[in-house]
Amino acid sequence: MKFRSRRILSESTAPLAWGLGRAARLGKVPKPDTRVERFYYSEQRLMAAPIPKVASRTFKQMFQTLSDGAPSELACNPEEIRPQFPDFYIFSFTRNPWSRIYSCWKDKVADAVTPGKVSILSRFSGLRPFMPFEEFVEWLATEAGSDSVADRHWMSQVRHLDAGDGRSLCNFVGQMEQLDAGLSQVEQQTGIALPRPEKVNAKTAGGEYRTAFSERARQMIAERYAADIETYKYRFDDEVH
Repeated sequence: MKFRSRRILSESTAPLAWGLGRAARLGKVPKPDTRVERFYYSEQRLMAAPIPKVASRTFKQMFQTLSDGAPSELACNPEEIRPQFPDFYIFSFTRNPWSRIYSCWKDKVADAVTPGKVSILSRFSGLRPFMPFEEFVEWLATEAGSDSVADRHWMSQVRHLDAGDGRSLCNFVGQMEQLDAGLSQVEQQTGIALPRPEKVNAKTAGGEYRTAFSERARQMIAERYAADIETYKYRFDDEVH
């Protein structure tokens, strides 16, 4: 296990590590973070461009099975993909924005007991380990939480799939809430049989996010992620099946 992923911090030591990280970054403005792992299978000219907090590990497992071993991976920004893979069939899936943000908070903030998670939080003024969910939502609605400086885990999904000219880089974008149906459409369009691995690294059960939101927090996410909600046709009650 990599050091950054080790659960070696606690409720008392995580804030201390965070404070050291903030001091080291004092005066530095974070840059928007869209450099994400992509998985591809050159033999079939197929690529998954997953969005963080939207079944990324599941797609990695899928491509491991397809390639009969370690999948080919590339970490890059979305606008760099098409120039390198102009004739690949590229697909991705989105997630209910309310569910995604709750999962992000639960994993990166409420469970900030690894050096990697504390490092992410220390990049941003106003974030801290174990802060309450509603405070995290309020922070996302500020300039410090906007897409102009956002970490990949709470960056808007439309930004993750923007080819650089406002168009989607994908041939197909499905919803994680209907994952199997979406994968079936990819199969129909490509003629490639896709394995159906179990979802891995899931932090929340379907529908769990609903009880976490006050009406105010619900509306704040609706405004912060309005582009995702409009583009991918989500409602608050759409949940993972």
